[in-house]
Amino acid sequence: MGLRQTAPWPIPAGARVSNQVKVGYYQVKYTWQKQGWRYEARWHERTPHARLITRPSWRLDRARPGKGYGPDAAPRLVQTLVGKQWLPIRQLRYCARRYNDGIATPAEIHLLQIAHPAPREDHND
Repeated sequence: MGLRQTAPWPIPAGARVSNQVKVGYYQVKYTWQKQGWRYEARWHERTPHARLITRPSWRLDRARPGKGYGPDAAPRLVQTLVGKQWLPIRQLRYCARRYNDGIATPAEIHLLQIAHPAPREDHND
């Protein structure tokens, strides 16, 4: 069984995959497009010096390009899947900054934890 099947959400079979050796850990990234969004699912080993997410984990982000002019102008949107809802990635970065500063609330810590789910181990679907 492949790594893709351990993701907590479906990753299309045609998704592009890239293997990356980072400083001190290994990461696999899957990218695909669907309904105007660009999706990026990342799995990585435990990262060095991690204090909160101390295990291998997944994360799913999506981005929709903006349009800077005209009557249908719209900002670029970048979101992260947190549990079953999409939140602005800036909200998660804010929580992470507060965590690193030692002032995050329990709710902010919980958001960070559920934004980085562990790989699935039950593959019977």
